[in-house]
Amino acid sequence: MHVFLNPACDGGHGLKKWSGIALELKNRFGDYRMSSIVSTAALTGQLRDLLGRGERRIVAAGGDGTVNWVLNAVCSIPGAVREVMFGAIGLGSSNDYHKPFPARMRIKGIPIRLNPEQSQWQDLIEIRYQDRGGGISTRYCINNASLGITAEANALYNANDPVIRGVQRCSIEAAIAVSAVRTIFTYRNLPCRIRIDDGPPFFSRITNLGIIKNPHFAGSLHYELDITPQDGSLGLCLCRGMSRPQAVRILVRLYQGRFQDLPGTSSWIAARAAVSCGRRFALEMDGEVVRTRNAEFRVLPKTVRCCR
Repeated sequence: MHVFLNPACDGGHGLKKWSGIALELKNRFGDYRMSSIVSTAALTGQLRDLLGRGERRIVAAGGDGTVNWVLNAVCSIPGAVREVMFGAIGLGSSNDYHKPFPARMRIKGIPIRLNPEQSQWQDLIEIRYQDRGGGISTRYCINNASLGITAEANALYNANDPVIRGVQRCSIEAAIAVSAVRTIFTYRNLPCRIRIDDGPPFFSRITNLGIIKNPHFAGSLHYELDITPQDGSLGLCLCRGMSRPQAVRILVRLYQGRFQDLPGTSSWIAARAAVSCGRRFALEMDGEVVRTRNAEFRVLPKTVRCCR
């Protein structure tokens, strides 16, 4: 087993969290090797070398962004994604990939997914989007993607804002809520063209759009949509044309796990979707944020083998 550690996750607390579980990890799972993540480019090179030497159990130790980095590095190596056994240790602030958190899948409160005997093939979301240079980039995510308020709030949360950092020291959940509320009061609905599967395109002023494989996101927020990691479908959850008070109400309802059938919302189960806009918008993928004018999403059924 080879662990890729992001010591900078959770606002720089990742290394301290790791130190608290490293010995217990060895006691439970035996010897392992560990590397700190220096850059995504170096990560890909390390992975290629490890796979060449026969290593197949790859573990991302960090937050959801770390899971995304390691996953995309694996996907960038031809054939590798079908060969590896993917594990994770949740050292981040939200750790959506691990939700819900069964007690038996923790070490000193840290969520883990390291049991190869209960592994399962999981779907991925493939996202193709226009990058700043005008070319097309491709990324993959395993939890969810979003655009609108969720994506902008993620960008703010990750921007080293002093107010958000101060709140984080007291409560991660409160910091997420503050990021969301601050974003709501500056956000303008996105005028977008949307297409779902082979249906006709339609226009919507997007307040938020979630493209999900995991209903849980951003702390305690969650959709009640019936979607699972291996069902071969995408969940699409749209909030459209909402005022600021309406967006705040939806935020409260998402803390309660209520979304479907609320005014201004729509939900679909689909295999593909596409969104385009006349202005650049934040596109969030497992907590990582880029800016683009268009994006295409499709599900890749049962693509990566993941530990439980």
